[in-house]
Amino acid sequence: MKTPAIAKLAWLALFSIAVLMAEGHFLAALAAVLIIAAFMLGAKPGKLLRMLLPALPFIVVISAFQWLFAGPAMAALTLVRITLLYVAGSVVTATTTETEFIDTVERLLRPVSTLTRTDIGRDIATMMMLAIAFLPIIKEEHDSIRLAQEARGVSYAGFRGLIKGEIAVIVPLIYGLSARTDRVATAMEARCYGIKK
Repeated sequence: MKTPAIAKLAWLALFSIAVLMAEGHFLAALAAVLIIAAFMLGAKPGKLLRMLLPALPFIVVISAFQWLFAGPAMAALTLVRITLLYVAGSVVTATTTETEFIDTVERLLRPVSTLTRTDIGRDIATMMMLAIAFLPIIKEEHDSIRLAQEARGVSYAGFRGLIKGEIAVIVPLIYGLSARTDRVATAMEARCYGIKK
C-alpha cells in the first residue's frame, strides 16, 4: 500500500523537530528510524546518495564554522543534524511524485490562500519543487567550478585544504545559480505564471 504524501510530510515535520531537539545517543536512534523509514517507503540508497552529494559542500562549510567558533563537539552535532534533516527530506521527495507533492502542499495551505485571497499555496509548492529540481544542477555547477579551481592550483588536500577549497567554490557557485534562477524566472514570466485572467 502506497503511503499518502500528507502522511510523509507529517512524519518529516515530526522527525525534523526531534532531530533539532535530540543530542547524543538519541541522534543515533533517529538515524536508525530514518534508515527504517527509507526502507519502508522504498527509497533507493543510490538515489539518496546522489541527492545528498550537492549539499555536502554547504554542510561541510557550516560544520567548519561551528568548529572554529563553538568547538569540535558542536561541529559534529551540527554535521549529524543537518545530514539527517537533508536525508529525511530526500527520502520524502524521492518517494513522492511532483504532482502528489504540489497537490498536498496546496491542500495544506488552502486555508491561508482563502484568507489572503492569493495563490500562496500553489506558489510555495512550486518554489519547493523548483528547489528540489535544482539539486542536481547544484552538484553539476559545483563539480565544474571545483575542477576549474583545481586547474588554477587550488589544493583540496587535508581538512584545511578542503575547507579553503570549498569556500573558494561557494562564491562562483552562488553567482552561477543566481544566473540560472533568473533564466527560470524569465521563462515562467514568459509563460504567464501567476497572471490571473
